[in-house]
Amino acid sequence: MKRSELNLNIPGDRVRRSTAKALALESLHGRPGRTSERTTMTSRYIFHLSIPVSDLASAKRFYVDVLNARTGRENAEWLDVLLWGHQITLQHRPMEVLPRDQQGKRHFGVVLPWPDWEREVARIGKAASAGSHGPAKIEGAGTDQEHGKLYLSDPSGNVIELKAYRNVEQTLGLPE
Repeated sequence: MKRSELNLNIPGDRVRRSTAKALALESLHGRPGRTSERTTMTSRYIFHLSIPVSDLASAKRFYVDVLNARTGRENAEWLDVLLWGHQITLQHRPMEVLPRDQQGKRHFGVVLPWPDWEREVARIGKAASAGSHGPAKIEGAGTDQEHGKLYLSDPSGNVIELKAYRNVEQTLGLPE
C-alpha cells in the first residue's frame, strides 16, 4: 500500500486518506452532486453527534459562518449541520447547556490533514466571533508525535478541537 493511501482497516469501511481528504474538502467547499453524495454514504461511515445549544440561530451562525458547515434538516427544536463530512445535530435544549467550569474535559473535534488544519486555523483566526481558547499550538515539534491543536467554543460553550498530526500513522499506531 502506498503511504499516501491509508487503509483504516475497519470492517465494512473502505476509507482511504484520499477519500477522507475529498470529504473534508467537500464539507469545506460546498455541497457535492448527487452521485458524489451516494458514493460518500456507501464508501465510509458518517459519525453523528447530538449536542445541546441555548439558541439555535446563534449556533447555526457559528457552525455555518465560522466553521463552514452546511445545514441539513432543520426544525424549531433542532438543526443538523454537516461538518468535515460528519453530522452534528444541534438540539435547542438551554437547560442542558453546562457552564464552562462544569464541563471538565468534555469536547469534540476533528483530525484534519496537516495542510487542511493550517488553512482552517488561519481562516478561523480571522473570524472575530470564533470563540478561540487562545492561539493554535504545536506540540512535540520535530518528533513522530508532532501535532497541532486549536480549541474554540460555540456560542453555547461547547468546546471543539481541531487537530492534525504530522505523522498520523505513527501517532495513532495505524498501519503504514
